[in-house]
Amino acid sequence: GGDSGGDSGGDSGGDNGDSRGESPPSPLLRRDADPRIYNDGVTFSETLRAMQAAQQEVLQRRKRHAFMVAPRPGASAVPLADLVLAFASAELERLKSRDGAPGFAKFADARLVTGRPLEAALGINRYLGVGDKSIWLGMGRGLDAIRDEFAASGTEDDLVCLEYVLEGTAGCHPREWQHSGGKQMDAFYEGREEDGRRGRPLSYFVEHPQAREAALLPEHVVALRLYTTAAFKSINDPLRNRSGAHPFPVTVAFINDGIKRLRAVGAGAADASERRDFWRGLRNVALPDGFHQTGGTEYAPLSTSSDLEVALHYSDAAQERLLFKLTTASFLERGASLQFLSAFPGEVEY
Repeated sequence: GGDSGGDSGGDSGGDNGDSRGESPPSPLLRRDADPRIYNDGVTFSETLRAMQAAQQEVLQRRKRHAFMVAPRPGASAVPLADLVLAFASAELERLKSRDGAPGFAKFADARLVTGRPLEAALGINRYLGVGDKSIWLGMGRGLDAIRDEFAASGTEDDLVCLEYVLEGTAGCHPREWQHSGGKQMDAFYEGREEDGRRGRPLSYFVEHPQAREAALLPEHVVALRLYTTAAFKSINDPLRNRSGAHPFPVTVAFINDGIKRLRAVGAGAADASERRDFWRGLRNVALPDGFHQTGGTEYAPLSTSSDLEVALHYSDAAQERLLFKLTTASFLERGASLQFLSAFPGEVEY
């Protein structure tokens, strides 16, 4: 590479030669009339062995300088490839034991839909399809507006989740939810320590110290709790599809405002001005064209986790996985921790 610029001028004149008085280097491999490939008596097999040795050196160097990640805050860094391989191997064994044969969701060439930075700057209300004043009036009606939206447009699962969040007590609903890997709401698994929520009503979350620090209203808590349940699909899909007015505009507005307020909790954290990494796993979707060059804006709330294994679980049993690592420099660049009010607190959701 370095010689090409210096040699081109000398060679084009025929007799001028190299400006440094050196002969042009002979190729490493060249072919004679004889089918052997050789260079100054070095046989093809010897050259191949040298190339294989060089390849091994590159692989070893790559291993020594692997892409290292901390799978969760406070954990030691490990090679990402090793962690993903271990997770995928364990996942395959689980699938085999469950059905007798592995079953993966097929890749359908779906594309992640993202918007332009301009759309992020304009804010989410612009894309709810009902106008700012209508949203403001709805927010003034508070919980009644959220109830009316779900009564008019909610699925059966959405209504179950709404009743649980408003009237139920934490951890006392027996249903195991497929989207969370068969977990019950407000249950703690895998040795995670309970936080005292079990059997408590909505007021427990409204009066939680983090909710009070962020000046959350009951409507903020209800909307954010709903988003962490199976109702998230009915909230997210219209934002991504962008096909007409959103059926839950007031609920979305409270989610948006609640997340912004919860940054007040992050401002007082010890790592408020430190770099933190977050993860998001997706099944069977590809990046849109040009994403590597210009990036993109997510139209819906973007759930992430500070625990890499949680993100991997959200991409499990898929033919193709898409794993995002989001790096933030301070609390102003990241969303809010919803763990204290999440219906699935083990997900460490942001």
